[in-house]
Amino acid sequence: MSSSLTTSNSTLMIIEFSKATQNVCMCIGLSVIFIILFMMTPLNTFLLSSIFGKVIILTLLGYTLYYNTQQTNKFVNNFNINIFNGNTNWDPLKTNVLCSYTFSIFLLILILSVIHKIF
Repeated sequence: MSSSLTTSNSTLMIIEFSKATQNVCMCIGLSVIFIILFMMTPLNTFLLSSIFGKVIILTLLGYTLYYNTQQTNKFVNNFNINIFNGNTNWDPLKTNVLCSYTFSIFLLILILSVIHKIF
């Protein structure tokens, strides 16, 4: 019974992580739409709409970075995953975690480039 409970709990954690990943993708899609709308169209020439749009973009990207990092850390702690432990055994969970952290780095670079565009 304990084994089935552990398996069920692990499955629920994986489903929660995949739903969090879907939410992150939706936020990124919305951010890309706003980036195109406010930074690559004539709306960029108007001061008020440009600043307003960039604040929305930074807010969405910041939330996405925070949410992605938080969910990845929660996933790592629940499954006790250590990417750099010297073990040659590599599984799909480690790959997902590594990709999630890499995605967070790219989000941070995107945030910094939007901040750079403001100044």
